Amino acid sequence: MRPRWGNRVGLLLVGLALVAGGFGLLATVRRRPGAVLIDASVADGSVADGKPWALPLLAGAAMVLALVATRWLLMALGWGRVGSRTGAGIAMLGVALKGIDGIGRISVRLVRDGRVRVSVSLRRSADLRQVIRRLDESAVSRVRRAVGRDDALAVVRLHVRRR
Repeated sequence: MRPRWGNRVGLLLVGLALVAGGFGLLATVRRRPGAVLIDASVADGSVADGKPWALPLLAGAAMVLALVATRWLLMALGWGRVGSRTGAGIAMLGVALKGIDGIGRISVRLVRDGRVRVSVSLRRSADLRQVIRRLDESAVSRVRRAVGRDDALAVVRLHVRRR
């Protein structure tokens, strides 16, 4: 399953669980004197009858679910990524890999501890040996010089796509 479909299905399930929890809370509030919010045929509040621990447990579970969903959304938006992108490093990596067919997406990030993180996404038709040879011979050292970190450790990640 592709990540975007996993995110969509997961968010759909989280949303349905939160909607069901909301209807449960509305049904429970409806039983209080003077509060008429929804019709009794929509939701039944008999789940918490005679169980004083049920409402705090349901509220805690809903809060945990909401916090997990919020963190998930923030990570999907890219706020949890480590380091900062460098345009000069990406441009130099593009120049170093120029002429190789099958290069998809490239990225260069500077990580907090002084490392350089290089990511290259390849199509299935790419010549993997040529990409590795070019990265080993000149590309990584050029990227280090472009970002001003000649002695930094470099982590290179290659991702070969199925399609």
